[in-house]
Amino acid sequence: MPTPAAAPGCQPDAARRITQLYTWYLGAGDAYRARIQEQQQVFAPALYSDLRAVFQLEPSSGQGFLDFNPFNGVQTDSYGFRLERCDAVGGDQLVAHLLVKAGLGPNRATDQPINLWLRRDATGWQITDFEYRLTPSGESFKLRPVLSSLLGPADDHSRPASGQVLLTPGFRIVVERHCPEGSVICDRVSYLGEDRQTGALIRLMGSTSHSICADGVTPCRFRGYRFQNGNTTYLVEEDGFLRVLQGDKLLLEEQGEWQN
Repeated sequence: MPTPAAAPGCQPDAARRITQLYTWYLGAGDAYRARIQEQQQVFAPALYSDLRAVFQLEPSSGQGFLDFNPFNGVQTDSYGFRLERCDAVGGDQLVAHLLVKAGLGPNRATDQPINLWLRRDATGWQITDFEYRLTPSGESFKLRPVLSSLLGPADDHSRPASGQVLLTPGFRIVVERHCPEGSVICDRVSYLGEDRQTGALIRLMGSTSHSICADGVTPCRFRGYRFQNGNTTYLVEEDGFLRVLQGDKLLLEEQGEWQN
């Protein structure tokens, strides 16, 4: 990875994270949506889970589609970027100001101004949102509300859930399969978890989980669902148990009841 150029106000670790992401993005080309998991550590968990879920939407799904490139804010390709400066927002947040060169070709590209919002935690700097500066009006909009609108109002309990709902003492979880009806194995299962005390949300994608038959290959009994968030595994089991593990360490275990 290239050494990031010095930019006023940008802490070295934050500049490295941004350079890592955009160097990867320029190399990934049109495959960035399919390969987003390669940069999971760069994003805050909530932003990453929303991006991954939205990137799996198809224009024909009827649910909506992210019709612009979140890394440049427009509908064309990118050909370079420059980190201009960073502004501190409190003790643990930064706003990084970028210019991303985008257009219909290298010779027709112009600089697109983008702000990256970052927060520092124990693991380092993570991107929490993208902000697109509209010129010449000077107005701006952020990415997270756009993603939320495409994924739907997850906290609206008045709406019937399209998937299965598991209610535990601490969480409300909606699990939905996105595979053809009748599929025994499904590797496109969405998880929407809401903390019942704080209202915090997390979206994950995962798969069904089955025990293996005596031949060591064939899936036998359905056991539930498995979702991965970095090195943290979320298990939603057929009997209503929610288990969260970090490696082999059990972080949380709650017995819930399926509501439908």
